[in-house]
Amino acid sequence: MNSRTKQIWLPGLVSLAGSMGWMMVLQKVVLPVQMPFKHAGVPILPYLLWTITLPLIGVASGSVSHRVGSSRRASLVAVLFPSIVMSPIWLLILLGSHHPIQWDNFCFGVLFWVIVPGVALLVGAWPFLKTRGLQNADEPINFRTKTFWLPALASLTASMVILMISTLIGLTPFFLARGLSNQMIYLPWLFMLPLCGAAGAYLSRRAGGRRTICLATGLFPAIAMLALGSFLVLTRLVIFAQPQMIRATIALIIGVILPATALLIATLATRRRSNCLSRLCQPISPRVFCSQV
Repeated sequence: MNSRTKQIWLPGLVSLAGSMGWMMVLQKVVLPVQMPFKHAGVPILPYLLWTITLPLIGVASGSVSHRVGSSRRASLVAVLFPSIVMSPIWLLILLGSHHPIQWDNFCFGVLFWVIVPGVALLVGAWPFLKTRGLQNADEPINFRTKTFWLPALASLTASMVILMISTLIGLTPFFLARGLSNQMIYLPWLFMLPLCGAAGAYLSRRAGGRRTICLATGLFPAIAMLALGSFLVLTRLVIFAQPQMIRATIALIIGVILPATALLIATLATRRRSNCLSRLCQPISPRVFCSQV
């Protein structure tokens, strides 16, 4: 097994399988006996017992990661693997819901299924995170992950968080043809998107990514929206009103082209600034200096 498998995937699967398996056992054993401990159809007692005992799962995952010589960052990813898995699930619930989303319930779900379990797992694994593993560990993250996937996910996560926050604080979108269609533009989100693209391109450039990789990283939120929209249209989950070509073109412009333009501007600006800084920091040889004088 390579270092990434030993240091991230195996301890992460220990954490994920242990936490989800223990939750299933508690729901099967505790729920029939403790039916009064429910609120709005949600069993509270199994969840409380699960949260209290989650530090033991963190101890197991942190111990396995520490024994194979993982770095602190790799151990942190392995221990928090259940919360990492639950985060895109709640994001898909947000993007794929056909009904109006109750933001209070959505935020409570993120709190109880992502943040609270992550904190409980960290409490158990904290002694193993203070020091490096027992062996000399290689770098568990390969070049592609450092230059593309991590910066791209950072850009996508930042864009979705900004969209959620702007909606929560009451920033209303700009409606086009109100009453005829539901086409709308989230202007506050578009104004903040360049920061997300710049952050992704900067992280990729700092990790040594090439020009095309930095460009793809900065544009990743628009690429993800294009892939998601294409999937919804191909599976007939979204059907455009008549005339379909005009509606589809408007949706493509609003959902993909405008965000891609905002992200592209910030990505190119970040790339140009990095080139200028590298030229300024490049040493000048004595021969070139004398010729310039």
